[in-house]
Amino acid sequence: MLQFKDFTNLYQVSKTLRFELIPQGKTLENIKKSGLLIHDEHRAKNYVLVKKIIDEYHKAFISAALDNLSLTGLKEFSDLYKIPKKSDDEKKKFKEIQSNLRKQIADRFTKQEHFKNLFAKELIKNDLKAFVQTEEDKKLVSEFDNFTTYFTGFHENRKNMYSAEDKSTAIAYRLIHQNLPKFLDNIWTFEKIKTSLVKDKFQIILSDKELGPIIQVSSVEEMFTLEYFNKTLTQTGIDIYNHLIGGFTPEDGKEKIKGLNEYINLFNQTAKKEERIGKLKPLYKQILSDRSTASFIPEEFKDGNEVLESIEKLYQEIHMHALSQLKELLQNMHDFDLHKIYLRNDVSMTDISQKMFGDWGIFQKAMKIWYDKKYYTGKLKPGTEKYEEEQKKYFKNQESFSISFINDCLLLLDNADYHKKIEDYFKLMGEQSTEEEKTDNLFEQIQNNYKQITDLLNNPYPKEKDLAQDQPNVDKIKLFLDSIKNLQWFVKPLQGKGNEANKDERFYGEFTALWETLDQITPFYNKVRNYMTRKPYSTEKIKLNFENSTLLDGWDVNKESDNTSLIFRKDGLYYLGIMNKKHNKIFNKDFENTSENCYEKMEYKLLPGANKMLPKVFFSKSRIDEFKPSTELLEHYENETHKKGEKFNIQHCHELIDFFKSSINKHEDWKHFEFQFSDTKSYQDLSGFYREVEHQGYKINFRKIPVSYIHEMVEEGKLYLFQIYNKDFSPYSKGTPNMHTLYWKMLFDKDNLANVVYKLNGQAEVFYRKSSIKEENKIVHKAHEPILNKNILNEKKQSKFDYDIIKDRRYTLDKFQFHVPITINFKAAGLNNINTEVNQFLKASSNTHIIGIDRGERHLLYLTLIDNKGNIKQQFSLNEIVNEYKGKTYRTNFHDLLDKKEGERDEARRNWKTIETIKELKEGYLSQVIHKISELMIEYKAIVVLEDLNMGFKRGRQKVEKQVYQKFEKMLIDKLNYLVDKKKKPTEFGGTLYAYQLTNKFESFQKMGKQNGFLFYIPAWNTSKMDPVTGFVNLFDTRYENMEKAKSFFNKFNSIRFNQTKDYFEFEFDYNNFTTKAEGTKTHWTLCTYKDRIETFRNPEKNNQWDNREIILTNDFKKLFEQYNISYKNNEELKVAINQQIEKVFFERLLHLFKLTLQMRNSITGTDIDYLISPVADKNGVFFDSRLADDNLPKNTDANGAYNIARKGMWIIEQIKQTDDFKNLKLAISNKEWLKFAQQLSL
Repeated sequence: MLQFKDFTNLYQVSKTLRFELIPQGKTLENIKKSGLLIHDEHRAKNYVLVKKIIDEYHKAFISAALDNLSLTGLKEFSDLYKIPKKSDDEKKKFKEIQSNLRKQIADRFTKQEHFKNLFAKELIKNDLKAFVQTEEDKKLVSEFDNFTTYFTGFHENRKNMYSAEDKSTAIAYRLIHQNLPKFLDNIWTFEKIKTSLVKDKFQIILSDKELGPIIQVSSVEEMFTLEYFNKTLTQTGIDIYNHLIGGFTPEDGKEKIKGLNEYINLFNQTAKKEERIGKLKPLYKQILSDRSTASFIPEEFKDGNEVLESIEKLYQEIHMHALSQLKELLQNMHDFDLHKIYLRNDVSMTDISQKMFGDWGIFQKAMKIWYDKKYYTGKLKPGTEKYEEEQKKYFKNQESFSISFINDCLLLLDNADYHKKIEDYFKLMGEQSTEEEKTDNLFEQIQNNYKQITDLLNNPYPKEKDLAQDQPNVDKIKLFLDSIKNLQWFVKPLQGKGNEANKDERFYGEFTALWETLDQITPFYNKVRNYMTRKPYSTEKIKLNFENSTLLDGWDVNKESDNTSLIFRKDGLYYLGIMNKKHNKIFNKDFENTSENCYEKMEYKLLPGANKMLPKVFFSKSRIDEFKPSTELLEHYENETHKKGEKFNIQHCHELIDFFKSSINKHEDWKHFEFQFSDTKSYQDLSGFYREVEHQGYKINFRKIPVSYIHEMVEEGKLYLFQIYNKDFSPYSKGTPNMHTLYWKMLFDKDNLANVVYKLNGQAEVFYRKSSIKEENKIVHKAHEPILNKNILNEKKQSKFDYDIIKDRRYTLDKFQFHVPITINFKAAGLNNINTEVNQFLKASSNTHIIGIDRGERHLLYLTLIDNKGNIKQQFSLNEIVNEYKGKTYRTNFHDLLDKKEGERDEARRNWKTIETIKELKEGYLSQVIHKISELMIEYKAIVVLEDLNMGFKRGRQKVEKQVYQKFEKMLIDKLNYLVDKKKKPTEFGGTLYAYQLTNKFESFQKMGKQNGFLFYIPAWNTSKMDPVTGFVNLFDTRYENMEKAKSFFNKFNSIRFNQTKDYFEFEFDYNNFTTKAEGTKTHWTLCTYKDRIETFRNPEKNNQWDNREIILTNDFKKLFEQYNISYKNNEELKVAINQQIEKVFFERLLHLFKLTLQMRNSITGTDIDYLISPVADKNGVFFDSRLADDNLPKNTDANGAYNIARKGMWIIEQIKQTDDFKNLKLAISNKEWLKFAQQLSL
């Protein structure tokens, strides 16, 4: 039976440790004298230039590879693409065709002769030199002959371009998913063009003075055939095609040659509306060719004046080529075919719904009615969970909806207020004209904000001033750029998915070009923001090579002279030594007087890749006589009978293993590993033996080297010596070392070396970062002067220090840095997925504790810990992080810190720097939270239950938004990959040698499913707004639509009476009369108008702003009934009297009060008022009220969310305990299963 301690040493973890390097003795002086820094700075600059040359090579390679390629399957693609509403089978077939076309393109690349060299050293050493034209470029490339590893990361990135996968970074995706649909759309648009008067211009276009020499076709029609798409696979082909569409401006400054779109535009100006034709859409540039940005967007801004000049150019670009045209298009959308203009089916649709109706869900509600009334013909009963799942799947599969379809759906709603048209929403262009909000349309906002900065943009900015520090002007610039971004977001939904077959080509012919012009704001906005928010320092660093291309490649003592890298230790400190390339054998000698003061030099031995290394050495021609394999053994080896497969012979395998064992004992180096092998007969194949060799083929010893010799070598410039440093190696260091320090020390710890867990790897790197804060810009807090503590919870309000405190001190100095990779759990078998083992453990466990985490409205995160019976063991807000140090308790309230930083949300939006600071603060907060959660997991052997990001994200006023929460989940997974308790001894469970591994390695949230080790993911549905005692949830739709529906609604109640004894009204009902969502759960309930609620309303006395007031429910019901002469005091049934009412306002108020009765969460923003109250009494007649809750129940609404998330974890544990086959384990809890489970807990 698995125990919690068994979740250690399960799989390898790779980490890169980072340290500072402090030059010792004359090291820095000698480095500068030798010009090493200058050489590597020069190489770093040239690296950027060579990357550009490589990209040019890729462009040429792509063009040569795709030239004359003829794709098969274009007709099948076209036929399916034309179908507007594809069936599931047709969608599947279409995806297969897309995949096949992508594969043809990818295969074309891999079959090219030089493809194998694209990502190898041969690219630099051979192919690139043959490609470049000038001696200067050849010389540039030659500088990297011995430094080809510089490009490893760059090659990995570029490799993505040649993928056959459905990825937007791939060439095949660009051609098949993006350009081919555009090409087909153009073919269909051209059918109308060639029957119009525009056809008369074809001969002009083909003439020698126009586009004839460029497009080189005998007829324009030829370019609008399916076969011609093959000629648009290369950038040259795309350019030719786009010239036909958009025209061409000669480089000699001559007048622009018109393309088809200009002739179409001239035709449309005089044609009747019904005769107008759509413009053609240019194809996207080929990957890499699309990296050339607009001329007004530099790679990096040099100064404020360049920023301002670029903003002015951006404005002129969109003003001339987009704004007026886009405005006209939006105002005249009704002139187009709205059946063929689409909105993409994503979050933008809910945003439009909110802006049109003040409700995110109106579109969704209208489309569900359409599905019920107009579409569904199946046998499932509407309202059942299976029906709703099928309905949800149908809408999820729709990539876009036409505007006409949404308009028709809205007409199905009974409330005439919802019978608005989408085209009218766009016609308003973002203008708001309500009592609550009045704003100009988005085009006017752009013009108004431009006027505010016109003078700034058109006058030289003072050189002595820093624009980024000029906050008033930065805010104006941001407001202007934000207004363009707002317009971009406003029109973006009109793109649809982009691959709809049945589009209004006239609309999209205009819109697509305008969108592409407007979309230039995105890279531009990011560059301006980055310039304005850049730190006062630079983190840029260069890699140092010390003129050695294999520097730090490995540590093996036999390779020291090649890799010139050494590690020393002395008096608890560690040092990196780098030998001068010309003096790379200074330690190839014995030292006699090692009794004096000495450094210890690491002697590292590694037998890497045993499966390749052993045969390579023992069967090599140069050493075969030394190891003497028998003729019979060699014959078996040649026949590969030792390998798993049809010819496998276990006896031959064992003979080979015995030969390897005896040969290892003869080898001059490897015999010193002192291998302890298993009995040969125990091996099932070679892999088990090789694994033993690798696990034991790693050894570190230390050899004494006199200090005097080391110092002599440093003095003479033969050795560059650096202390490996972080704050934990400072003589003033206090507290517990950080994890990097602990990992580093464990590499050389005797317990680790006795049974290796931490292994030191090669491929380390040294970097150099110049100081970037000048002396005159230093911010210094002088020694002995009091400084205020930022944490208001700190009892000590001021501190004094004996030394100067320099802000960002590390950037005021030149720094050397050391990055060194290590492997943790070196001998682990490699259990990549631990879910089965976790579930076995949980199934056997008798008391599993569960941690529920909720994103709160009042709390950043809230944590509730329960036992397996649902009893609350701990519940607390994670607003405040509590740490203990030397017997003292330190508290930090991150919620207050964030509120202080955010201030008014409008201010935060106005200020880029505030947004950046908030982001950094949230990241710091998350690391503290994760530490707290992991402590509780170990203490209680608990699982953690979290909100499932793949199930849709809870929308509301949560303090932690999706992006930050996603980062929190990722950081938690990474932390639990290797969880060390610093307080434990290394050899204890949880210590550095036996760290817990409680999650699988992170791949992606999509691949993760419902479980990642001890973490489980649940939908957040009805967690915070569920009565934690009875399990009651609100499943009513209480929106007023019309009087008949309101009467029908109240008639469905079994009884509506006033309970005189209790002094509240009772609504007795069966949910089955209202909805099928409660089927199979408790459906009979009695709602009571118990106690108070917080009512949110528009207050006319406060300029119609939102306001709150507390109401006593029963009193307000009494007032309403008395106002309409409804008698209630004698326990009479009230349904008849309600049904007799004839005024709309009565039913609106009654439904509103009923909705407030159901309102469990009650809070007033900016106050401490925030409580949960249930309208349903428990079996003892008690109503849950969080204000009166003891420690066994949730203390507030956020606590209730965390409590119910944890209780969903109880359901998960129940599924695990009931499952024998974990492969078929069901962890997805449905809404009904949750209701049933929660209600059973209350029994």
